[in-house]
Amino acid sequence: YEELADLGRENMAAVMRANTALSSGLEAIGKEVILYARSSFEQAAETATALLGAKTFEDVFQLNSQFAKANVERMIEGSAKLSEMGIKLANEALAPLGGRVEATIHKLGKPLAV
Repeated sequence: YEELADLGRENMAAVMRANTALSSGLEAIGKEVILYARSSFEQAAETATALLGAKTFEDVFQLNSQFAKANVERMIEGSAKLSEMGIKLANEALAPLGGRVEATIHKLGKPLAV
């Protein structure tokens, strides 16, 4: 039974490491989302201010087009960065568990010493 207890302790330690990696990764993703939202809000405020100062319809159209283009570019960049962060998070969170699955199957697949 000592072998099973050791196995359980090792598995719990792996779960704790995975949880730590998951927490850190989710925190980083959350910070990135907040930075993106802040940047978008600041850009929208700057554009609104510029629109209020526009003299012609052509100026309004130009400002609005620039704002839309910048938003699309920022969204694409943000999406790519969040995707990379998500993949990294998944790899780091699952890494401690991968070896434990194999060890558990190996340990439980053979008779225990009495």
